[in-house]
Amino acid sequence: MCLIFSQRAGRWCVVTFAFGIAGLVLQAHAQADKASGADGKPKYGVSKPLGDTYAGVKSVADEQTRIVLYRPSVPDMAGVVSVYLNGRYHASLQKEAFTVVCLSGKKTDVRTRYLPNQSTDIRPELDTYLAIAINGGQSVYLRITEGENTTSRIDLVTPQLALKDLADAHQQMHTLSRVPGAQACREAEETRFAFDPNIITFGSDAIFEHKKTDIHAISTQGRQELQQIVEKINIKYKTFKTVKVHVVGFADDEADDVLNRRISQQRAQSVRAFFKAQGLRSTALTHEGRGSEEKQKAQLFGLSPRRVEVEVAVELR
Repeated sequence: MCLIFSQRAGRWCVVTFAFGIAGLVLQAHAQADKASGADGKPKYGVSKPLGDTYAGVKSVADEQTRIVLYRPSVPDMAGVVSVYLNGRYHASLQKEAFTVVCLSGKKTDVRTRYLPNQSTDIRPELDTYLAIAINGGQSVYLRITEGENTTSRIDLVTPQLALKDLADAHQQMHTLSRVPGAQACREAEETRFAFDPNIITFGSDAIFEHKKTDIHAISTQGRQELQQIVEKINIKYKTFKTVKVHVVGFADDEADDVLNRRISQQRAQSVRAFFKAQGLRSTALTHEGRGSEEKQKAQLFGLSPRRVEVEVAVELR
């Protein structure tokens, strides 16, 4: 009898994106912009304070909260709104502009102050206060508008509304954040899976008798070998966060392809049920039947067409 324990090599990757914060502060916070273009001239500055349009991200690093602050396109909106996080200056937003910052911790205090274009008396006090809870791995969208009496307003909005407002918004570039703990935003790491490249072959001939699919169609020795696989997985991968086991059944090359696939499916299902009954510890246990596929592979390596292959994927982190 023959059982293939196949743990095939896979690939994984980590993609990290970082968003830079650089520039010049508006109003009383103005300073030289050091971001330069290819010609050596400042890329952003008073004459060009806005950068690229908004682009969402697929995910946020587990230890960070991504805060997006923006001013929507509203008629008659003028001036700028200065934004303070945890008591420190972060940015001054023009009309239809946004800024992004990532923070860690449990809570962030957000304050704003509206500065109209024409004002002889800039108030020292801030207009609005909002405390937001920080939960790692998520984005928070804050919509900033002007209220009555030249004051500003902060609203926590849904991603759906924010993305609609941000469709034509540009990043406020000539502001320099002075917020302690401000971080470059990172995307969450992709799930990392690795396959052990070893292929372990048990027995000789076939696991199942011809056209049989019940677990008892496997010899006593064959069932013992299945039990050894359960023990091997439980011991070798017991400290891994995720263990995924996939059982693949095969069948003889009979005339009826539909019958071949059904037999192979039932064989894989029987082995899956056996693994479950024997206490296999895995976060996912799946199965499929491939009928008489991979005949050339079986002939090349001397494998039985009645075999079952077991694939194990483990998460590294």
